[in-house]
Amino acid sequence: MSVIKHWEDVAVMYLTKAWRLNVGMILTLLCVAGSDAQAQNLSEHEKLLKQGLDRLEQQIAPLQQRPDVRLQRPESVITDFAALENAEQCFDITTISVQGSHKLGPKVIAQVTEPFVGQCLGLAHINALVAAISNLYLEQGYITSRAYIAPQDLSDGVLDLVVIEGVIEGFYSVDGSINQQQLNWAFPARPGEVLSIRALEHGIENLNSVGQNNARVDLNPGSEQGDTLVAIANQAVRPWRGSLGLNNNGVASTGEYQLDGNLVFDNVFGLNDTGFISASTNIGEHELPHAESRSYAASWSLPAGYWLFSLTNNYYAYEQTVVGNVIDFSISGSSLISGVQLGRNLYRSQTGKLDLSVGFTRKESKNYIEDIFLETSSRTLYVWDLTAGYRYFMPLSTLNLNAHILKSVPWFDAKRQLVEAEDDFQFTKYQLNLGINTNIELGGQSLLYAASAELLYSPKVILASEGLTVGGRYSVRGLSQSSLFGYKGGYLRNDISLPLQMDWPVLNQLQYFLGLDVGLSNLPEYPHRHWEWVAGSVVGVKLFDHNLSITASYARALRVPDFLQQKQQEIDFSVRLNF
Repeated sequence: MSVIKHWEDVAVMYLTKAWRLNVGMILTLLCVAGSDAQAQNLSEHEKLLKQGLDRLEQQIAPLQQRPDVRLQRPESVITDFAALENAEQCFDITTISVQGSHKLGPKVIAQVTEPFVGQCLGLAHINALVAAISNLYLEQGYITSRAYIAPQDLSDGVLDLVVIEGVIEGFYSVDGSINQQQLNWAFPARPGEVLSIRALEHGIENLNSVGQNNARVDLNPGSEQGDTLVAIANQAVRPWRGSLGLNNNGVASTGEYQLDGNLVFDNVFGLNDTGFISASTNIGEHELPHAESRSYAASWSLPAGYWLFSLTNNYYAYEQTVVGNVIDFSISGSSLISGVQLGRNLYRSQTGKLDLSVGFTRKESKNYIEDIFLETSSRTLYVWDLTAGYRYFMPLSTLNLNAHILKSVPWFDAKRQLVEAEDDFQFTKYQLNLGINTNIELGGQSLLYAASAELLYSPKVILASEGLTVGGRYSVRGLSQSSLFGYKGGYLRNDISLPLQMDWPVLNQLQYFLGLDVGLSNLPEYPHRHWEWVAGSVVGVKLFDHNLSITASYARALRVPDFLQQKQQEIDFSVRLNF
């Protein structure tokens, strides 16, 4: 009897496991087939990947920021020609000749000189003309170029002016903390070229994108008239840094409490390059029997003059137990995104700069149920990303604009569709990001206002992992557990903060903030609804210093459609230690 009982137990065990697997497979096939009206091409698997990757991008965004450097050029000389009309002694000038002007060209110079031709010019007029030509160079950023009056006899009616376009004699590090190779890679200008303050700004940006540097530039006279020695003074620190963070920015289905850390390494190859690694995982208790998520990121970037080259790798994975009416079963998924990007600065001025970049990315997502790989809900995509970015500087504000065109291509191991009945999931989408930061004086107190918007448009239905998420900590706050998913729409975030300096030994920076967000999206999962919108708000406080920051906030949903299972309020916190 004992032998019979043993084999009965074995049979029950295997039948139970087979039953669990079959139920899981049936559920998955139902999802893929689209029998549920709410599953039209937008799987929960892809939504979870989208949420996790959005969180990872927010985590590593501060590590990828580049500094903005705006050097102050000398003030232009004020030329009031009207006040010079009554000069006592003057010379009839029929021709004005300007020698040595190569950067501006004859047409630009002629716009200044032509009004003086055929006039009786006194010395004050001539000095004003010389100043006007020098101002042209200053306005273009050529701060060491000047116009001069050549020794001459004006009785013949010819006025000869000479321009000395100041050139770079060389670059050198004052304290030796930056070697010559790094200087050569950082600055787009070379010795012998006309000195432009724009090239100097870009070079300092490249040097200071390496976190260990705090470089500034000084200009010293060279060995020849008009030559300049560019001196780089620097306060270097250690070539690595890191941080640890704890927050509740996750979602209940894959782990709400998140622990993350990162390390940044400067001058990995001694070329002003920077690399970082980052990791995160969920911790603590959760509502589901099993919920887990983790992410990893690695990146390396290399500036070279006006060019910027970068490599990125982001990985996110989750596991969770789905509680059913009859049985529970586990599902899991992962996404690996590997990309290369090449960008170039196309234009710089005193008030703005324009950048253009092109990127190529491989995106691989995998889906499992009970550890069985599901090919029909796993994807491999290759995506081109063409981006134009413009930043405009105002006295108290900064405006940012980024426009993207993203197009997937069925190359290499990518496919247009995995099963014959499935729609072609290759896509083209257009994305626009806007942002403004400004200072507002109110009652003698300085307030900071920041607004950001994201707009997305695709001419046809796309995967949820490539679409728009409206609702969550990184779009419309107060809706962290449920979101609108679509491929047409956008959101607007508004924040006002009050910064205060505190007389404390630690955490001596205090900032109160409040925000109001609104978002709109089409609803491919709910065709009868077409469009919906959500709104949310947040109020919070942040304490920070150089090494530690603590943030606490209360967010509340102001408007949620009835079909979203959404908590109306939430309390968030985050703690970060820098070292």
